[in-house]
Amino acid sequence: MTGQRRIDIVTAEEPPTCPRCSAEGLLLARVPNEWTNASGAAVEGRNGVVLCAGCDTDAPAAAPLITWFHVHGSAGPEQREEFAQLLVAWAEQVSVPAVNEQRLEAETALWRSGQL
Repeated sequence: MTGQRRIDIVTAEEPPTCPRCSAEGLLLARVPNEWTNASGAAVEGRNGVVLCAGCDTDAPAAAPLITWFHVHGSAGPEQREEFAQLLVAWAEQVSVPAVNEQRLEAETALWRSGQL
């Protein structure tokens, strides 16, 4: 990824739910998507990405942040710098996957038929 991207960390009372496995996530970030439409034009938008201890364990930039959450739980003033460094490293690698058009069409058909 090139250039600087704005990534927002979303805070809430309840932890986010991982959309991949439905387990409790560690944090939710809003990241810019990098999609293009059929004519090749950029589609601007932001999507939520959940850091999940189960799904993201093997991601090199996520693993240290997951470990940090398991050890510390939350960021207090004394851990703020270490947490920020791990968060930035993870955020620089986070991306929103491209839309799977076949899956989208299949889910739309199920929705229209009342099966979803």
